Amino acid sequence: MTIALSQIMKPSTAQAFRGLVTILNKAKVEAEKTGASEQAYLSARLFPDMSDMKWQVQMITEFAIRGTARMTGVPAEKLPELAKEEDTFDALIARIGECAAIVEAADDAVIDGNADMQISMPVGPEQTMELDGQTYVMSFYIPNLFFHVTTAYNLLRAQGVPVGKRDFMGM
Repeated sequence: MTIALSQIMKPSTAQAFRGLVTILNKAKVEAEKTGASEQAYLSARLFPDMSDMKWQVQMITEFAIRGTARMTGVPAEKLPELAKEEDTFDALIARIGECAAIVEAADDAVIDGNADMQISMPVGPEQTMELDGQTYVMSFYIPNLFFHVTTAYNLLRAQGVPVGKRDFMGM
């Protein structure tokens, strides 16, 4: 049995986004219940030099559409960039929905046909990473996707939001 890249990339992204929406909705309810400001949750950090909760959501959604664009052959100079303007749970949830729709609409055959495509991308100051499409999806895209969703989960959990594994899994 062969599994196509689109069968890995798209369902994994959809699941990660479902989990992200679930935990954001729970955080919104918790903020309303306790009278805490949404900003208290959205500006939470695990450590001072780490990005905040809001950025985690903004980053992973942009990462997902840029990764999808890469896998559909969009040249590096034409990759989409999203403004990072959302400052409420509702706005972040809407952003996730818009990005999820973009990923879902990507042509499976094009993604699958780009398994051997060479991808060159910046990974830091004056550093680039060279990967083929399959390695990009399996060893860069999927781990990054779940890293930032996990970080968002941990940020909310650390703030006392009652989320668990089933919420993270989007169940």
